[in-house]
Amino acid sequence: MPSIKDLKTRIGSTRNTQQTTKAMKMVSAAKLRRATDAILSQRPYAQEIARMMSVLASQGMGANENKPDHKPVTLLVAFSSDRGLCGGYNGSIIRAASAFLGQKKAEGKDVKCVFVGKKAHEILKSRMTFDLAHYEEFGAKITFRKATELSKKILPLFDSGEVDEVVFIYNEFKNAISQEVRTDTVLPLSMDAESSSAEIMAKSSMADLVIFEPSKQELYDSLSAKYFVVQVFKALLEAQASEHGSRMSAMENATKNAGDMIRKLTLQYNKQRQAAITKELLEIISGSESQKVQA
Repeated sequence: MPSIKDLKTRIGSTRNTQQTTKAMKMVSAAKLRRATDAILSQRPYAQEIARMMSVLASQGMGANENKPDHKPVTLLVAFSSDRGLCGGYNGSIIRAASAFLGQKKAEGKDVKCVFVGKKAHEILKSRMTFDLAHYEEFGAKITFRKATELSKKILPLFDSGEVDEVVFIYNEFKNAISQEVRTDTVLPLSMDAESSSAEIMAKSSMADLVIFEPSKQELYDSLSAKYFVVQVFKALLEAQASEHGSRMSAMENATKNAGDMIRKLTLQYNKQRQAAITKELLEIISGSESQKVQA
């Protein structure tokens, strides 16, 4: 059983930890507010340009750009963080990436990996052997220029035919306590595999009624590079907002748990202190009684 001094020390250290987690929660809440504004303002543009490119792809644009004469190679881009203390944020990415790599290995396909953030990179490189590149997390503020720099390192691999498929794995931000892991095939472009036949026909009919100026092929060529940069930018913003939300939720839970632990330790401390006082009183009374008997 810990002594009164040990309990007092544990209460003090737990209270200090509680102050730290409370401060981290407040910092993450402030960062989450800015990240949420950024992703909510960018998400409609990313969805609309993806819809436009899907319509062009359904019209046969870009269908014959890559005709690989080699074994198909998939490029996996996993977005994690450089820091921990954010709940299950990194763990969910690692599990999704591991499952994806296992699936591709079972299918006999080669995979190259690009990791943004070191957490997923450190875990997966120790478990599996594959070609990979690693880029540090892009810091406090995600800019379109940083997304462009990253896309310039990835897109040429697809354009040259070195890889035949580009897949993003990232956490999509829902709210402060909910993030959903997404596995999106960004390239090559195609109609959504989950769309029903009626939806595909509706989109095709809509596309037939649209006048494209300039031509569909010119529009596809001019938008293809921008589309990829926008999707990288969106994934970075989604990952950043999800990280701050997950960290804020984790620090809030840690603060509550620290409070519960402080209450339990304080109760134990008071019980032992009361027992020690009672023991001292009994010793004093016993000594006094023994002196009375001797007298």
